[in-house]
Amino acid sequence: MPVGKSWLDPWRKRFDPLRARIEMLLSGRPHSDPLYLTNRTWRQKLKIASLIVAAALLLIALVTIGATNPFRFHKGDAYERPVAEASPAAVPQQRSPDPILGAEGLEVVNIRIARDARPPVVTGTVRNNSDHKVASAEVSYYLANTQGSLVGTDTTGVANLAPHGSVSFRMPLKIAKAEYVIVRDVHPN
Repeated sequence: MPVGKSWLDPWRKRFDPLRARIEMLLSGRPHSDPLYLTNRTWRQKLKIASLIVAAALLLIALVTIGATNPFRFHKGDAYERPVAEASPAAVPQQRSPDPILGAEGLEVVNIRIARDARPPVVTGTVRNNSDHKVASAEVSYYLANTQGSLVGTDTTGVANLAPHGSVSFRMPLKIAKAEYVIVRDVHPN
């Protein structure tokens, strides 16, 4: 093979017209005016400026969507509860939940946190709705803060529940930041 010649030369001659067409598609026709950049009309300049601004706005929108995640594609914890915020005026001062009936006809009535006593105490009444005497019973309850979040649990016992009678109980409050008490369970021992 002669010097300066390659075995790819015949292939190059064959693909030169195709290469020229691709360059024409990408670059466009050559300009005949040497000042073609400065002699543009205001519409041509506005078209280029709007393309740049549109690309910048699209980039800003994508970054904002990525940072704030408005579509929430991630899965949340099944046991996580949303934080409920209530205004201080909407929170009642005393909470008296509906009576809770136990499996044996026991119910807890008027359970609350008494802050007027020193130290604060949990007070309430256990009512026996059955026809037989209950020697002793155990009341377990949840303690919650002002936002309604659980801060602890506690139990107390009562004794000598006569048929269709009631017994009051008083238990020192073990968690100082508790504001509400909610009955969890009441059962005879």
